[in-house]
Amino acid sequence: MKGLRLTIARQTVSSILDTLGDDDFFNIIAYNEELHYVEKCLNGTLVQADVTNKDYFRLRLDKLFAKGIGMLDVALTEAFNLLTDFNQTGRGSECSQAIMLVTDGAVDTYDAVFAKYNWPDRKVRIFPYLIGRESAFADNLKWMACANKGYFTQISTLADVQENVMEYLHVLSRPKVIDQEHDTVWTEAYIDNTMEDGRDPVLMTTVAMPVFSTKNETVGILLGVVGTDVPVSELLKTIPKYKLGIHGYAFAITNNGYILTHPDLRPLYGDGKKRGGRKPSYSSVDLSEVEWEDRDDALRNAMVNRKTGIFSMEVKKTVDKGVSLPVHSDTQWPTGCVYVCANVCQLSLINVIFRNKIWK
Repeated sequence: MKGLRLTIARQTVSSILDTLGDDDFFNIIAYNEELHYVEKCLNGTLVQADVTNKDYFRLRLDKLFAKGIGMLDVALTEAFNLLTDFNQTGRGSECSQAIMLVTDGAVDTYDAVFAKYNWPDRKVRIFPYLIGRESAFADNLKWMACANKGYFTQISTLADVQENVMEYLHVLSRPKVIDQEHDTVWTEAYIDNTMEDGRDPVLMTTVAMPVFSTKNETVGILLGVVGTDVPVSELLKTIPKYKLGIHGYAFAITNNGYILTHPDLRPLYGDGKKRGGRKPSYSSVDLSEVEWEDRDDALRNAMVNRKTGIFSMEVKKTVDKGVSLPVHSDTQWPTGCVYVCANVCQLSLINVIFRNKIWK
C-alpha cells in the first residue's frame, strides 16, 4: 500500500477515530511480516478515545509506511487476543466489540482464525475497508464481514472516506433499537461563543440521544440524533443551597470523571499574552486533578459508579491562584463531608455532588 492508497488509508483511520467517544476504547496496529503498534508504549492494551488520545494517535499515523507483505492472519490473532485480554481486566463494557480492517487486499478468508477466536458466538464484528479501485480481493473481505456480522466497504477516493466510514454505525445501532436501548448522553462542559454572561465565559453541556426507525421495513435504522444545549448554570440552580453550608460548594462530573462544573475549573488563561484564551483540553479535566487529596480515586470512582451515601476525607485548602497548603491534623483545618446524590434532577450520566466543609 503506497502513494494515494496509503493517504486514503490514513484518512480512513482518522475518520474512524472521529466516530469514537469518551466511552470507547481503541488501539491501532500496523502489520506486514511483523506487528507494529502505532504507539509502542501502549502495546497490548486499549486506550480511552478522549480528545487527547485521538489527537496523539493521528500524529502517529503520519509515520506509517508500506513495506513487505501483510500477514493478516497474525494481525487478526493479535486483535482478538487484545480484545479478550482487555475485557478480562474489567475495564471494557463488552457491549460492542469491533475490528476495523483497513487494507488494500486479502489473499484468504482466514476462516481458521475466526473459527478459533470468534465463532460461534461472533461477539466481535469485522468491518473491512478495501482501499483502492481494484476489487480482486473484494470477495474475501466481503465473506469476512458477512461471516462475522460486520459490513464491507470499498473506498476508492479521498472524497469517499467520510460517507463510507459512517456505514458501520448503522450496523452497530441495530441491536440497540431492537432492544429499545435509547441511551442518553451528556457531553463535557464547553464554552459557547454565541452567548455572553458579562465577562465570564458561559459553560454549556449538550444532552443528546439517538433516533431510530421503528417501521417494519426499516427497523433498526439510525435516522439521526436529537439534542439540546443546556447552560451549566441552569443545572446549578436545581441544587438546594441550604445543604451546602457557608463554606460548601457543589460540583458535577460526567460518567467518565470529567468535570462538568467545579469552583476550581478555570477554562481560560488569566494573564500573559494568552489572556482570555482557552486552555488546551479544558473540557476534559478529570476530577482527580482538582480534588488533590482523592489519592486512590475513591471519591471519583464512587461518583462514576453512581453510588450514593456519605463520604469523608481530608482535603487540602486552596489559597490564591491555586497554591495549596498541606493537610494538617490541627483542628483549624477543615475536614470534608461529601454527600453523593446521583438522583438530583434525575440527570442521566451526570452525577452531582454536594460538598460541605465543616469547621471544628
